[in-house]
Amino acid sequence: MRGAIFDVFDYFAGNCELITMVLSVFSVLVVLLLCFPVHECAHALVAHWLGDDTASDMGRLTLNPLVHVDPMGALCMFVASIGWAKPTPVSLHRCRKVSIRTADILVSAAGPVSNFLLSLIMVIIAKILMATSSELTPTMFYIYLGLYQIAEINTFLMIINLIPVPPFDGYSLIQGILPRKQAIWIEEHAQIIHFIVFILLVSRALDRPLFYASSGVMWVIDKLTFFIG
Repeated sequence: MRGAIFDVFDYFAGNCELITMVLSVFSVLVVLLLCFPVHECAHALVAHWLGDDTASDMGRLTLNPLVHVDPMGALCMFVASIGWAKPTPVSLHRCRKVSIRTADILVSAAGPVSNFLLSLIMVIIAKILMATSSELTPTMFYIYLGLYQIAEINTFLMIINLIPVPPFDGYSLIQGILPRKQAIWIEEHAQIIHFIVFILLVSRALDRPLFYASSGVMWVIDKLTFFIG
């Protein structure tokens, strides 16, 4: 096993730029083809459970990435590593099984929760593969690395979507407890707030707090899966 590990590390050392480029492209594809579809489909699914078929009728209750990917958001992902999917249409007044406020919370929380669960699943699969492998081959190492990369990307997206300003899901989660005056002010300046946050994300000004928050979630997931190894 030591030989396999050193072979992998030697390969990384000699091909650092290539590996960095591959991981960068891999991360963007994971977001566009897996994370975004799961996130948006989760919004649509919970809305459907609560009685709102708006997204379902528009064909958004699916994991097909072509339905959820926004062309401009996808382009920004490749250019600036920051992008977005098409917002899932929701008519809260049609969610008759619960109050409008409760429906807003549940539908909004569905996206970040789906990213957390996807991270959890990836870590579980990675740990099972490592625990059941007789030796660490380079191929196994790359699979393990890819699974953890997917997990980390999802925790990062979860944290971003929990930012408590519009248009992120986090704002819908706290909107009901905000004083009416503050809520109205935020809604009136939503576009400006969104632009400022977008600039902060693109400029990497928020990288450090987002990294620490994402690492904290990964730590929780690691502890939840301690029984695997």
